[in-house]
Amino acid sequence: MADINKLSVAAMGIITFAGLAKSNYLIALKKVKEGNEEEALQKIQEGAEEFAKAHAEHSSLLTDEMNLLEPQVSLLLVHAEDQLMAAETIKLIVEELIEIYKDRRVSNGCNI
Repeated sequence: MADINKLSVAAMGIITFAGLAKSNYLIALKKVKEGNEEEALQKIQEGAEEFAKAHAEHSSLLTDEMNLLEPQVSLLLVHAEDQLMAAETIKLIVEELIEIYKDRRVSNGCNI
């Protein structure tokens, strides 16, 4: 039987870590727009570290579900998974935008 308390705590962990990851990715975009590539890359790294924590929580839940052979679904978990996927999507978009900003600065003769 699913442990709803454990499930809820893990879901909140995923939401928290994914939210921190998204914030770091968006700060990275702001930093590169300001011309600070080094700080942008640092924020991408910090976001990736938070995302890894969210992913570890998620993996643990999936392992528990496999071991119990019982679905463990709640609205809170669905929200957590949505936040996890959104963080990954934002990272991919921000990384592409950083490259565009870098290319634009190089073609205009500016260094970041």
